Amino acid sequence: MTETRDNSEKPTSRHAVTERRKCYEMEQKNGWTLLRIEPTRDKTLKYNCVFEGETEFPKYMED
Repeated sequence: MTETRDNSEKPTSRHAVTERRKCYEMEQKNGWTLLRIEPTRDKTLKYNCVFEGETEFPKYMED
């Protein structure tokens, strides 16, 4: 998920996780820059990892 609030802000991406440490693991594994971790109100996906720019997971299963 990518969003931009206005032209002065850089785009960010959010990925929901069950544990905070997963944000750091995603950052390390994918080479993304983690900006912050935001709590959610979801009981399962408790945190949003906010990364700099547009981020996508590798496509492991192509048609």
